[in-house]
This record gives sequence, structure tokens and C-alpha cells, in this order.
Amino acid sequence: MNIEPWSTIGVGSTAPIVPGIQYLLRAHGHAVAADGDYGPLTAAAVTAFQTAQGVPADGVVGPVTWPRLVVTVQQGSSGDAVRAVQQFGLVRWPGDAPLVVDGSYGPVTAEYVRFFQESWGLTQDGVAGRETWSFFSTFTPGPQPWALVKVGATQDTNWRVLAAQHLLRAHGATIAADGVFGPLSGEAVRTYQQTLRAVEVSTTLGQLDWPHLIVTVRQGDHGDAVRALQTLLPGGLVVDGDFGPLTDAAVRSFQQVFFPPPDGIAGPQTWHGLMVRLFD
Repeated sequence: MNIEPWSTIGVGSTAPIVPGIQYLLRAHGHAVAADGDYGPLTAAAVTAFQTAQGVPADGVVGPVTWPRLVVTVQQGSSGDAVRAVQQFGLVRWPGDAPLVVDGSYGPVTAEYVRFFQESWGLTQDGVAGRETWSFFSTFTPGPQPWALVKVGATQDTNWRVLAAQHLLRAHGATIAADGVFGPLSGEAVRTYQQTLRAVEVSTTLGQLDWPHLIVTVRQGDHGDAVRALQTLLPGGLVVDGDFGPLTDAAVRSFQQVFFPPPDGIAGPQTWHGLMVRLFD
């Protein structure tokens, strides 16, 4: 759950993830139409797949079924498992052409997958495997996941690294906020997670961590939580830890575009919005 935010999809869903499920079922030999409608025929195919896999057969694709259903594909792959990836389109910015659903995993598909991986803090290898599919699975209505920050990431490869380090410092970590998420940062994550829970403890920041790690800040506040915010806000703010008029204006400008009306308070919605790619 922390690192792989698998969704749960069942009968009645018409979410963008449904054709992906149907193409994956086809890749496993089930003759279903990839029509985007999770109806009785799709549920029956899922039930048959689950029975063959020896997992609870309820016709619902959830965290137990997903890892078994996913077929890892990469450049050179072909067939319905590739179409499962391509049908998302994976548009990178407004006006970008979506992927062509041709079942051939060429360099363009690999490039689009790599961009998707960079957007969510995943391993940027252009391979659509289990980790990437766990984030594909969230193409559903409702709240979107938090991105990952993993050991080995830098500010250049994951724009949340400095924010993560400053937030860990705000919670007592003694690491340097240097933009390199190395072993010491990873151990700071592990130490912080152990204050929250006894399971799903690792060196990666994920779904269970961010809601606790972020700190609501506003004009007049000071410290590492403010520095974290300043590293994320557009406009090239000085990262001085002082939530003054310039930081307030930057927060309000961001909120006006994506979460109006603006109030200048960086709470959970604003923090999350700064950590994912949003199109205005």
C-alpha cells in the first residue's frame, strides 16, 4: 500500500483503468472485449483468472489480483499487454498526442512510460512492470496517489527530494537537505515510519507517509517545513524558511490556478498539488 497504491475495480466501473484490465485479461487468454465497461463478462473473466491463480475469486481486481494480472512489457514487446499500457494515452502535457494503440512497444511508448515514471517518482527505466502498473491502476475517479521518493533519487530526477529532506528535518531528522536522497535520507525515512506504524517500513516515502509528513504552514511561519514548501513552489523563491509576503503570493497564485479560491494556507490539498503534475 505504501509503495504500490493498487486500486480496487469491480462491476459497474467505466474508469480509464478498465480497458487496461481487459487487455491484460486478453493477454492471459481470456476472450473479453476491451470496451471499457466492467460488466458481467469482464467479472466472469476476472473470476476465472483468480480461480486459476488460487486467490479469492470475487470478480474484483484489487491488491491481491493486480500483481498476478500485470504482464511486464518493455521495448520490443508486442500484443495485448502492450495495448493495456498504450490505451492510457499517457499524455505528457496539454496538446500532446496520446500513444497509438498498436500493440508494438517501440521507443515512443518507452519514452512516454519513462515520463510517467518520472512524474510519480518511480524507477525511470521505460519498462511497464509491477511498480509502474500500481500507479496505472489509480487511473480512477477520486483522490490520486502521492508520488514516491526513493533512495538514489536527486532533485534533478525527482523534484520532491529537497522537500522530503526538509520535511524530515522538520520532524527531527538530522540529515542534510542537499538534494541527494542517499542512504542517510533513506534511514531517516525508516526511522520516521517506525514512529507511525510497525509494518510497511522501508527507505521509500509513499502513500502512508506524506499525509503525516506534510505540515500546514501560512504567512508568519518559519523553519524547515516552510523551506520544503519553497522548494516546490514555482517562481524560483529564495529557500530561506521565512513564510513572508513573497511565499504567500506564490501560494495564492498556485491555488488560484488549481484550487480556487486561494487562502494562502499550504494545507494537504496544496501540498499534494505541488507534488504531482497538474495541467492548467
